[in-house]
Amino acid sequence: MFNVPNIRANFYGVVGFRQPLNPEFAILDAANQISRSGYFVTDNPFVKIESIYSNMDYKTLSDAEFNTVLMNMQEESITNVCGKVFSGTDYIDRQVLYPYAQNKVNTETLEQGLITHKISVAIKKNIAFEISRILLDFEGAGDIELMLFNTSEVNPLFTKTITIATPHHEESLKWKVDNSGATYKGEYYLGYRTNAAAIGTLKPYKRDYDRSDIESSITYLNIEKQMFVGHATDLLPDLTTEEGYDEASGLNPDITVYEDYTDLINQNEVLFARAINLDLQISCLGLYIASMRSNKDQRNSDRVAIRATQEIEGQSGDGLITITGLRPQLIRSISKIADEIDRIKKGYFGDIAKVDTMI
Repeated sequence: MFNVPNIRANFYGVVGFRQPLNPEFAILDAANQISRSGYFVTDNPFVKIESIYSNMDYKTLSDAEFNTVLMNMQEESITNVCGKVFSGTDYIDRQVLYPYAQNKVNTETLEQGLITHKISVAIKKNIAFEISRILLDFEGAGDIELMLFNTSEVNPLFTKTITIATPHHEESLKWKVDNSGATYKGEYYLGYRTNAAAIGTLKPYKRDYDRSDIESSITYLNIEKQMFVGHATDLLPDLTTEEGYDEASGLNPDITVYEDYTDLINQNEVLFARAINLDLQISCLGLYIASMRSNKDQRNSDRVAIRATQEIEGQSGDGLITITGLRPQLIRSISKIADEIDRIKKGYFGDIAKVDTMI
């Protein structure tokens, strides 16, 4: 798995389009002309800005809108290539922290401060986790401000005000923590402030029935209960003041752990450049085939569609000119990237120096 918005944002500009000499179509903005890899989509003689523009579905497309289309097409090719390389399963584990039955009779009285579950991620594995939802078991009604901190940031990574009106409440979160930002690793604290002004009369139910206090063992995560007595703000507390607690917090997070390749992809951009260039060329040629717009070249549409298909899929056979198609080239390029990634992963996930390789 990888963080799609992050990869799209970081990879945009890895390939580009050359500004046409034709002044009528010299409409590319600066961003679409950038090519950090040196690959330009329009170096393919069948992929021209004039042809791309004339095959847009709408005649009234502005220059700015056309540039947005090109940006979106490049971002889609970035996603396509990365998705084909990392097409296997990335799932490692999924558990709720407390899987056993709870008797909702007795309640806890908590000290005022910040009550948390401290989450430590294994150093030796390049993994991510998602808190997909939170199960809350409280007596009473009111709001809590749920927060997730990382020790590298003073402000919480995520916050959500949750209104509780029943003894058992389920809240969707979808809080993902991967290695795409500056907060990966370190320690995480999931919790809320317990002072009366923050939660009113809410009281968590005790976990004093049978095995209700037994915690799941979640692969590559270590979770322990920590409290910061007297902490009264929504900022990261002084970590030296943490202390363990035995009471139930009322929180039961549902956590999924998975392999995350975001940083690996970002650190090896050049490895993906040629494949992205090929995929984007295929997308541009696909416009010629799929165009819905009627224009002055309509009479040539069948011929253009046939030639575009030959350029994409290739052509061979007795009496035919051999054409090496873009799609077969893309498939081979994807295979080479996957092989190289396997070699890199052996070092990357084993804490050996990463190799940055270009094909």
